[in-house]
Amino acid sequence: MKKLLLAFSLLFCIALIAGCGPKRPEGLPPLVRCVLTIQYEDGTPVDNAMVSLAPEDDHLRQWSIAGTTNASGVAAISTNGDFVGAPAGKYKVVVRKVELLPTDEKDEYGEPVMKTLPLIAEEFTNAAKTPHTLEIGNSPVAETFKVTK
Repeated sequence: MKKLLLAFSLLFCIALIAGCGPKRPEGLPPLVRCVLTIQYEDGTPVDNAMVSLAPEDDHLRQWSIAGTTNASGVAAISTNGDFVGAPAGKYKVVVRKVELLPTDEKDEYGEPVMKTLPLIAEEFTNAAKTPHTLEIGNSPVAETFKVTK
């Protein structure tokens, strides 16, 4: 009897786990695995940078397609934060990294007001200006992009 109860408990747990996780949004196209490496011109990895893909196709603009680089400068791109990969299409690659610095000013709660210090050149932080483009087809993508400070 204990074995039967254990078996049912195990099946219940598996069913519960399999049903968990975010529900795929309606209309989300198939996603393709996309891993991007971001480096400074000298080859140094850009860690803790936000990498966004700005779609050229209007119908893809409803999805947030982005990732954050790790210590090696590698970002695994996901869509809407929960779904691994990006829809097929043409994109501008936008890279942002800032450092927050306290100022002498205080906010209404008495906390220091922070200012941002950009650590990536402006041309890479704006979809209209970035020279970096990426085309995603049906096969996984692994690309490296260089940026300047």
